[in-house]
Amino acid sequence: MNTAFFKRPLKRGLQGLSIIFNPLNPPCQGDERDGNGKTGEKSKTSPSPLLKGEGTKRKRETKIMQNDLKWKNTVVLLCLILLSALGTNVRAATIERANQVFYNYDKDISNIPKAIVLYEQIIKENRDPVVLSTAYTQIAMADLTMGDFADLTHTDALKDYEAGKLAAQKAIKLNPEGSDAYFWYAGNIGRMAQRENLIKALLSLPAFLTNLNKAYTLNPKSLFVLEAYAELYYQLPGAFGGSDEKSIQYIHEALKIDPRYTMPLTTLAKVYISEGRYAEARDVLNRVLQFNDPSYRAGWVMYDIPLAHKLLDSIKDKK
Repeated sequence: MNTAFFKRPLKRGLQGLSIIFNPLNPPCQGDERDGNGKTGEKSKTSPSPLLKGEGTKRKRETKIMQNDLKWKNTVVLLCLILLSALGTNVRAATIERANQVFYNYDKDISNIPKAIVLYEQIIKENRDPVVLSTAYTQIAMADLTMGDFADLTHTDALKDYEAGKLAAQKAIKLNPEGSDAYFWYAGNIGRMAQRENLIKALLSLPAFLTNLNKAYTLNPKSLFVLEAYAELYYQLPGAFGGSDEKSIQYIHEALKIDPRYTMPLTTLAKVYISEGRYAEARDVLNRVLQFNDPSYRAGWVMYDIPLAHKLLDSIKDKK
């Protein structure tokens, strides 16, 4: 958030508060001031009835000024509260704008690093742990995505995943109840293991499952988590708990929540292909390609459409 918009008018307002909070004090009784306000010698004569009347009038004026001061203090306090509320709305809007940039990375791949810069700006300008956790979580997601398309973003995929893992750790520390932070932590360590070798991937499985299960516990309706379980049970060998049946179960659960979420459909097609159900796989893949309004357009364009074409090509001669 650019706080300069608020600081400038607020600063001008605070300069005026020196007048509001320091009402003119009447001179002490017995002081004599000349026309320039300088104090002369103390008068030894008793004040006349006229001066007594002026003193009473001055007390009334002072009381009026004090009441007026209380009212002005109340107005200033309300203005400060309003400015604080506006600041919160601006921070929320900034996250929303950053999300809008990120979720359009299918139109411009540079939107991924641009969004990361915006999330980092939010972190610098914010102290709310929930907002900070959200920003770090989004960075973890963006880093994973950037690593997946490192050939287009011209970055080091492993470094992207490592940065995503660290961002997710910070998000979890700030808000231990944030499901997405655990999911993107699991996703980044999983991607790092996949880039290495099968042995490292299997060794990272306990940590991956611990964080994925935590994400599921906190939000059992998370589409990302449900699809991750579906992919996991499809990928794992049977000896390590892999199961096509469980994979399909999680796919249907995700599609029941959001029928326009296309990623589980590509996983379903892979399951069908592994089982030799090629006609059903083709139907599912063509369904993916024919979507007009997917829930996650960028993911559909960048992940699902290319994968659907690749899978269709792999079974073009199979019946």
